Amino acid sequence: MQKPILSTVLRRQYLCDEVMKTIKERIFSIEYNRGDRLIVETLSQELEVSMTPVREGLKALVSEGLVVYDGKSYSVFNPNVKEIADIFRIRRSMERLAASLASESMKVEEIEKLVALFSQEHISRHFSNKSELIRIDKLYHTKILEGADNKRLKTLLEPLQEQCWLIRAWGYSKTFPAWHVERTAEEHLRILAYIKDHQSDEAGIAMENHLINGEERTWESLKGISF
Repeated sequence: MQKPILSTVLRRQYLCDEVMKTIKERIFSIEYNRGDRLIVETLSQELEVSMTPVREGLKALVSEGLVVYDGKSYSVFNPNVKEIADIFRIRRSMERLAASLASESMKVEEIEKLVALFSQEHISRHFSNKSELIRIDKLYHTKILEGADNKRLKTLLEPLQEQCWLIRAWGYSKTFPAWHVERTAEEHLRILAYIKDHQSDEAGIAMENHLINGEERTWESLKGISF
């Protein structure tokens, strides 16, 4: 008996999503390093799936900016210093806009959920490792971008965010200063306060300053890594 078409499509999408998730986790955990080639056939064998979901998963990661395709092969995103600086600069401008827009449209309950993430108790309990800090940072910036309610901005900004988080993961693989957590939490709460009070300009400026500080911390953590 032939499988229903919808069931086949859903299974294929599920496999693609799972492959993408697995490869992405390996990239962020530095199991796959900068510039490493990602060979479809090898990944297919490792993950015990056909090559089709592997290709689809890699294409999705290309759209996220974490994987590069040169027309022949796939490899992990591997920027030089100039490219990193450019990514930081563009992201900073877009996130400033996102914070300003969020102050006009973000729901209070969503703001309060984010505020709760940065309580002292939550920080002490959950922010003890680099992967958790990056996870919470992703959630924070993703929710603010959603609160901005601008699909075009979301499409343009998301790949830059993913690349920035990966760059930070490279730095944190070498050093993870505990004070980064407290400083980041303070800056996040300041931005949320402006958003909640509908202070558009202040929210945007606070976000830009937060990202400038984050860039400085990231550059510091990247010292000793050759680009």
